[in-house]
Amino acid sequence: MAVKQIEIRTAQSVDVAYELAGVIQRIGATLLDFCVLGLFAFALSLFLGFSGGGLLFQWVLFIGFTFYHLFCEFFMRGRSVGKLILGIRVMRTDGASLTFPDYFLRWIMRPLDLTFSAGALGLLMMLGTENRQRLGDLLAGTVLVKNKPSVHFTLENILNLHATNPADTVEYPEIKHIEEKHILLLKNLLNSRSEYSQNVYNSAVREAALHLAGLLQLHTVPSDPQRFLRKAVNDYIVLTR
Repeated sequence: MAVKQIEIRTAQSVDVAYELAGVIQRIGATLLDFCVLGLFAFALSLFLGFSGGGLLFQWVLFIGFTFYHLFCEFFMRGRSVGKLILGIRVMRTDGASLTFPDYFLRWIMRPLDLTFSAGALGLLMMLGTENRQRLGDLLAGTVLVKNKPSVHFTLENILNLHATNPADTVEYPEIKHIEEKHILLLKNLLNSRSEYSQNVYNSAVREAALHLAGLLQLHTVPSDPQRFLRKAVNDYIVLTR
């Protein structure tokens, strides 16, 4: 199947092209999620017993199967276990952060898209819509994309982020000597917060700030690494535009 992309404008007004998740990937993620639910049911049966657990076993199984996708996507930032394994995730088409109502709208349409129609309606919708969206996606304004953007930021994207005030004070004049590719990497990092856990993101920001401070020959690394990186990129724009 041909590679299809969608351009999503981030909160920083940068247009980033993401490769849409393929239909085969989405089906594969669904099958993997079925396997996860099967393992959950098996483990639950060992713990409670089919008969010994009685009504409790049935209720826990019902809750697990019913709310699995809603809870997974909400707590795993647009991913179920199957999506995580195959490297795809849910995103809003307008670039905004996903909220619980978005996940809820996708989840509430699953029975119609997948369960009652044995997946036929969802498959037809994905094949028949431009951005491979099932009804739940159309209702929530979401798409499934591969985790990493397939098109990276350009210098033009950075220059168009916002109108820079010529009177802005430049704190790091040596930033003008840094190669453009390093500035692009910094901007990529600053815009990847939603893709990683807080600890991983903060660690990456600290490492980048430490490296940049060395390149700028600073005696100490600023106490706020994220603010330091954003200011450095802004100074680069002021000095090189």
